[in-house]
Amino acid sequence: MSCTPSAVHLIERTAACLCEAFGASVAALASALRNEQEPAHALGAAVDAILLQLQLRQAAWGPASHPLDLLQLMALARGLPGHVAVDASALPPATLFSAAAGRVVLNILLLAADSLSQGGQIILAGAAEDLFIRIAGPQAAWPVGMTLCLASEAEARSALTDERSLQMALTALFAYAADIRLSALLPAVTHAEPAILRFGR
Repeated sequence: MSCTPSAVHLIERTAACLCEAFGASVAALASALRNEQEPAHALGAAVDAILLQLQLRQAAWGPASHPLDLLQLMALARGLPGHVAVDASALPPATLFSAAAGRVVLNILLLAADSLSQGGQIILAGAAEDLFIRIAGPQAAWPVGMTLCLASEAEARSALTDERSLQMALTALFAYAADIRLSALLPAVTHAEPAILRFGR
């Protein structure tokens, strides 16, 4: 079976992204295993962190097969970096995303976490069919080129060639596939703040 160069590049970049995502947790686990004085709970915490990251990416990048409720969303969000928190208190407790929409939301969380290199919060508000996502924290900024990817599927596909923009491209392409419209809204308070991402149909 042959594989196109573009498919090979996507596989390479996805693999690199996975290696980077799990690298810190695996290093922490390896360090704990080498240290005989390391408490057992530290080993357990390192293993749990790896499993949580794996579960999140499996749900975000794998086939969309089941609806996603708010409790499941928050449980999967535990796989985000420890310096990033998700605030979904403004969402109705009965919020339920379709399988395809839920996958898009999980990819938005991964993209938002990448946009909070110094830590911060991802704030969700609105409803399942009309969701608003805001990021807040030191140096919080959506990736360069996001607006273009959200406006053009061709731009999103071209962004797959750059490892640094892989999550941005995947988020946009999953949204296109689910017929979900993602748009960036400038905040009313100040243009210095990151745009608010709107998710709807």
